Amino acid sequence: MQWRQSHVILKEDADDEDVIQDAMERGEFDNLPGTGKPLNLTEDPLLDPLTAIVHRILRENGVSHPLIEARKTIEAEQQQIRSELARAWGVCRHSHSEEAWQEALRTFRAQVKDLNRQIRIFTLKTPSPALHGLALDAEREIKKTTQ
Repeated sequence: MQWRQSHVILKEDADDEDVIQDAMERGEFDNLPGTGKPLNLTEDPLLDPLTAIVHRILRENGVSHPLIEARKTIEAEQQQIRSELARAWGVCRHSHSEEAWQEALRTFRAQVKDLNRQIRIFTLKTPSPALHGLALDAEREIKKTTQ
């Protein structure tokens, strides 16, 4: 193995790497079409053309995968119940109403319990761990809101 620009290069790849490095040094990769512009990654070049067309039509019409839509719904509901808790905290703090605050906490905890049930169901349907991990901890959320 040899080292080049902090990468390990296997012997069989060394000749190819040398050709690429030599071309780079000669500037053959300078001023290529699209240089400095972001790549268009909206199309998957490995998809068959019909599937690519269907994906493009769906994307252009605001349709996405049901699991992605479900995650967006869950995230929106999380934000909504957090906002409601913060609003209740502000009102109860200014009115000094402990009873109203306790009612708001009961409501929030019930909402978190219901939402976490929805999240568990969502997690069971979702094959990708990247879409997991949305569950709320009611007590942690309350503590963040009241600090």
